[in-house]
Amino acid sequence: MSMKFQYDCFPCMLRQAIEAVDFLQIKEEQKRNIINGTMQTLVNVNMELTASEIAAIIHQNIIQLADGRDPYKTAKKESLRKAFEWYAYAKDLIRNSTQPLATALKLCVAGNVIDFGPSSTFDLHETIETVLNEPFAEFAFEEFQSALQQGNSIVFLADNAGETVFDRLLIEEMQRPLTYVVKKDIILNDATLLDAQQTDFPDYVTIKDNGSAIQGTVLSRCSNEFVADFTSADMIISKGMANFETLAEEGMRTFFLLKIKCPYVAKMSDIPNGSFVLKQGGMLEQQY
Repeated sequence: MSMKFQYDCFPCMLRQAIEAVDFLQIKEEQKRNIINGTMQTLVNVNMELTASEIAAIIHQNIIQLADGRDPYKTAKKESLRKAFEWYAYAKDLIRNSTQPLATALKLCVAGNVIDFGPSSTFDLHETIETVLNEPFAEFAFEEFQSALQQGNSIVFLADNAGETVFDRLLIEEMQRPLTYVVKKDIILNDATLLDAQQTDFPDYVTIKDNGSAIQGTVLSRCSNEFVADFTSADMIISKGMANFETLAEEGMRTFFLLKIKCPYVAKMSDIPNGSFVLKQGGMLEQQY
């Protein structure tokens, strides 16, 4: 099962709402109305829902109260711009590596630092240096290699807009046809179809949306078309913490690439907070 909403999630949700209204640069009265609405949502929260589902409710309310404006539109453009500034440098690191696929995987995880949700500040250059020089909490490289060699159908679940550029680095090194999955509509700074199109993926990448505007992958809220692709895939590459939280039951065909950014997720997964991870699924569902 997926991780449910926890009491630990309350301050994070409220902080995200405050960040969103700050991005909007709206009047103080409108800000107060949005934050009051967020707090009312949290007062009446259904604790059986996932954090991703609650966040979606909150941010849909914010967009509605902000007259349809996307709080993260400018931030997403900026994160894509920053990521592209580092693309050539990262590409050279992979090209000159003794283990190009391993380096591409680490750089792909480095891209997960581009996040305006649980962690609103980041230093991309410092993160690149860290992932290349410090050990991961878990790095299931051999298992990933084996799955990549044997899998005929691959689904790659995107996370944030800026890190699509780092996903591209890994995909170019993999050189395998795959389906790259984004969100159908805006939710925080998660990648949408437009973001993926701007990333200039190779021709062998098919870009699709999952039919939802919820962080992570809540299968019950996704389109039938996506669920069919997901269910039949031999290998799933899952980016980001929200996908990690919502897909704990998906088994050994799933590989999670992320930075752990939440103390509760760290506790539940037995992975230190702040760690970088390439983790194979399979045992995760026993922990939740």
